[in-house]
Amino acid sequence: MMSRYRSALLIGAFALNLSLASLPASAALDLVVAQQATVPNKPFSDCETRAKNALTSVMQDANETASGSGQWVGVQRLEGSIAATAVVECHPDAGGYHAGFTCAVQVPPNPDSANALCTKLTTAFSAATAGVVTGGPSWH
Repeated sequence: MMSRYRSALLIGAFALNLSLASLPASAALDLVVAQQATVPNKPFSDCETRAKNALTSVMQDANETASGSGQWVGVQRLEGSIAATAVVECHPDAGGYHAGFTCAVQVPPNPDSANALCTKLTTAFSAATAGVVTGGPSWH
């Protein structure tokens, strides 16, 4: 089931694509829903900390859509306009949590594909720590 934030990202990406269609330079919008991370035996707050840290390190911006929602959005600007967006969604699960990743990239000006952006984001998420880590996430 696609969350409302992923739906909003998809609608925003579609609107961005429509607005770019009128520009003289050719551009493509690349969108990917990346693999989900499952982290056992960690509190939900660990996911929120990792999401914020990963988005901050990979993107230029990281904001939670609503306090405690577990929905984090990052924006990357190149040449003054939005060139990429990414969403990290945290969902509690029996003593641990799941984290989902969605990335959208405008090519050009962004040199990376959405898949490459999500790979950077999931790597940063896996490397981000909050306290003592007793095991990394498993990817599904």
